[in-house]
Parts: sequence; structure tokens; C-alpha cells
Amino acid sequence: MKRVNWLDEKGVLRCSLLRDTDSETNPRLGIPIEPPPIDTILEDAKSEIRTALIEAGLFTWDDVQRQQNSLELIVKRTVHRKLVMAYRQGVK
Repeated sequence: MKRVNWLDEKGVLRCSLLRDTDSETNPRLGIPIEPPPIDTILEDAKSEIRTALIEAGLFTWDDVQRQQNSLELIVKRTVHRKLVMAYRQGVK
């Protein structure tokens, strides 16, 4: 089996799994393989990120400058954890 990346009609990068003997000219006929649904993960993370920002006291640009790494850590920690969970659960 081989993986073939291709762009759909909207310009979104997709990936399909094809047999080794299949032509790569029509990858849409293969089995689609995709990462977890990013939109769902980000939607789910929004309220958690908002709560963490409030708890960290990040309301203004000055707050962010005073706490140099807090913003990045909050977003990274929340989104990373949710992505890892989605991969572990095999969410499609």
C-alpha cells in the first residue's frame, strides 16, 4: 500500500491509501486517511483556553508582555493535549 497526497477542489491537502499497483492519477478512489478533525478539536479547546487565560490574568497586551510565556504555554498545552487524545482514540 502507498500513501498519495493530493489537493481537493477547494485546495485542501488530502491523503489516500492506494494499492501499490494502483495508478496515482486518481487518488480520490483510494481509502482516505486524515488526521483528527482539527476544527472539532479547536472548537472544543476554546472554552478551556478562555478559562486558562482568565485564571492567568491575561486580559491585555501588557499582561501578555509581563507573562512572556504564559500565552504560548496555555494554547500549546491545551491544543497539544487534545490532539494527542484524538490520535490515541483514533477519532476520525
